[in-house]
Amino acid sequence: MNKSLVIGCFAVIGMGFISCSKDLYDSNAVNEKQNEKQKNDYATNFVKRYGEIDPNQTWDFATMAPISGLPSTSTRAAGDGGATSVSVIKQSSGTMRIEKDVIDWMHEEFKAGANNSKKGSPFYLKTQEQTFTIVPFYQGIASYYWELWMNVGGVDVQVWSKNQDLTYKTSENGTSEAMTNDGVPAKAIEVNAPTYTFKATSNQSLYFYLKIWKKGSKTTGNPDVTTSSLDKMMLALEGAIRPAGVPIDNEVTIIGCEDATDKDYEDLVFLIYGKPTPPITPVDEIEITETKRYMMEDLGTTDDFDFNDIVVDVQNVYSQKIYWKSTANGGWEESKRDNPVSKGQRAIVRAAGGIYDFTLKIGDKTWTKSQNLSAGSMLNTGSGGSSIHFSGPSSELAKFDVTGWDPKDNNVSVTVADKDNNGILIKFPEAGEAPMMIAVDGDIDWMHERSGVPNNWFKDWFKK
Repeated sequence: MNKSLVIGCFAVIGMGFISCSKDLYDSNAVNEKQNEKQKNDYATNFVKRYGEIDPNQTWDFATMAPISGLPSTSTRAAGDGGATSVSVIKQSSGTMRIEKDVIDWMHEEFKAGANNSKKGSPFYLKTQEQTFTIVPFYQGIASYYWELWMNVGGVDVQVWSKNQDLTYKTSENGTSEAMTNDGVPAKAIEVNAPTYTFKATSNQSLYFYLKIWKKGSKTTGNPDVTTSSLDKMMLALEGAIRPAGVPIDNEVTIIGCEDATDKDYEDLVFLIYGKPTPPITPVDEIEITETKRYMMEDLGTTDDFDFNDIVVDVQNVYSQKIYWKSTANGGWEESKRDNPVSKGQRAIVRAAGGIYDFTLKIGDKTWTKSQNLSAGSMLNTGSGGSSIHFSGPSSELAKFDVTGWDPKDNNVSVTVADKDNNGILIKFPEAGEAPMMIAVDGDIDWMHERSGVPNNWFKDWFKK
């Protein structure tokens, strides 16, 4: 009797195991089926929006071109865009008349077609709590299109675009002619230049750079070349003849920029003045980054293609030391520079537009949104009318070291916990698949919430 009871008990327990196992199996099967349906619906909607996908189409559009910057000192910002520390505030803009003697001096210092590279070295400026004004007043003949930017304390600020509000005269009684790609002619006797005045709010490092599009216009958000004052692609000359419009008690520095062709540094020339002008400082160490930006959808909906649910930059990071020697006139010039030294890999989460928790896996590193962010919050995507901070420390929702990331294999994935707490795994797409993740360069901005990626983005990329 006892033996029968024991056997009966095991039989009941066994049936319980079978029943539980079956329920678990059915639950997993339902989840898998639901995930598959979501992905199929997404693919169908993607094709409706952007057209049929070539089976050979791949989704890695990043060039990973090395970019020089000052060594990182920034830290994570909090919240949607974060508690940011604005480094410069644009106070005003206007115009300034640049006289012929200033133009002649510039022509003498930056001889067109000559190699003027020995006149300067990589540099940055150090702002104080001060006002300074930037005046782009000359551009040489060049078919390229460019934008002048500055980076102040890790925050990128656009200053000027080629041809913008720049006019010149070739005779006293002549009319002002608008700037074209033909540049300021050698016979110009006057230039009317735009001025941009900024207020530095704290002691910050500042450097300039050009974004250059070789096709002559800004066809995409991704420039073909970026040249920087940190890379000896800009020369700073002090002791310039000052335009009459510069206050007598202000110091003036003229900076010539190279668009990466003939090294004459007269492709764009601008002056910076202030009281005092932020001092020119030689660079002794730079940080070089190779960045790939992964932009992802979390399948919260299957017809939303803003690719801002998860935006993360993954970088290879190097440092490079630069050495100087003094010159006969009391200046300095570059003596040598060491080979770049690897400082490892890191990831920077820029935006998190989904309302679900997620876990990123980048190489060997995993990171979960709810570790230090609100899992249900939409962060840095313009939700609710909030602003988006695209670059600099203000968009660093999280920053952490990674290992094992292979930019060729794109071994990046994300597991999203949906409203039913099911885990949806999203990997970098194979060729021909409807992408839930794309890779772009680090200067491509993500979209505002529920603003789908424009059709021309993918149409342009499809042709590459």
